Amino acid sequence: MIDDARLRAVLDPPPAAFHVKPGLRLAAVLVPWLTRDGEDFLLLTRRRDDQPHHPGQIALPGGAREGDEDPVACALRECEEEIGLQRERVLVLGGLPPRASIASYWVHVVVGRVLADLELRPDPREVASVRAWPLAVLRDPSRWVERPPASDPSRRAMPHLDWEGETLWGLTARFVMDLCARL
Repeated sequence: MIDDARLRAVLDPPPAAFHVKPGLRLAAVLVPWLTRDGEDFLLLTRRRDDQPHHPGQIALPGGAREGDEDPVACALRECEEEIGLQRERVLVLGGLPPRASIASYWVHVVVGRVLADLELRPDPREVASVRAWPLAVLRDPSRWVERPPASDPSRRAMPHLDWEGETLWGLTARFVMDLCARL
């Protein structure tokens, strides 16, 4: 188990404001960190297969900025909307550098500890499932392979991790790898 002090020490401060990248829309995701029985997990969603963008993909809860909200408020709001995790149940610990998505978003990353008494209510219009992925699996370099996405074999190779019938890849995989590199 990695404690909050160690996590804060390896993370950037929580992003206080969106850093604009010309030509890209603003978004934020939450990396929900959960500890159960002394083992660390990240909560990841699987998008519904009928979604117009990124169908069936494993993702962090998050989405586009609304109004003038900051990245933390955006990530917490989106997480509450997508998986029903109340913002009061998340202790924000820090952030990671933003990255550009293929959908033209500049995505900021917030890392937060999920507090006890977890009760999720995924939005059935958007989320097919929520799973706790063991950090030990995500940190194991032997599990990561470089290959093109199955949905478009003509694209360049990128990191993929297969676990229990699910595949983590794309921007979410990059964010998870960014986090694991800090640990």
